Amino acid sequence: MPAVAAAPLTLQVEVSDTLPGFHIGAFPGYLALHMTEARLRDWRFEPAADKRPAPDRVEWTFKMNPYAGGEVHNFIRPRMAERIFGAYRPVTIEARLFLNGQYQTLVEKQAVIQGGPRDPDIAAAVTSLTQDLLGPEGAFHAIGTGRAPTQGPR
Repeated sequence: MPAVAAAPLTLQVEVSDTLPGFHIGAFPGYLALHMTEARLRDWRFEPAADKRPAPDRVEWTFKMNPYAGGEVHNFIRPRMAERIFGAYRPVTIEARLFLNGQYQTLVEKQAVIQGGPRDPDIAAAVTSLTQDLLGPEGAFHAIGTGRAPTQGPR
């Protein structure tokens, strides 16, 4: 008797904050797109459609880290300098997995970004973190569950 493949589980993509160059309303769609680039056959991703937390979701958090560089005398405002020179900023990115409303695991990554939807470093970090969270060698499989639970009706 052949094995029956389980349908992929759809996870809602939620954010608690945003990064420079993004509107918070468009950010979950951007994240879902780049999570799909991780090519994980057991998982599908879609932007959260509701303000309430979905039972099956990935929650993303982004924290801008303090700049660790040396002191430099500036003659223009920092925000203007970022716009003109495209300053790179260190950021901590966290992705938390919830299944059936229960917290499962967390992964974290440090990245250096410019900001905005065209920043390849943000896209690469999101794809990499998705792989670290849900991939075959990722944190979800490391906690011993092995396989995602079957998705119930919505």
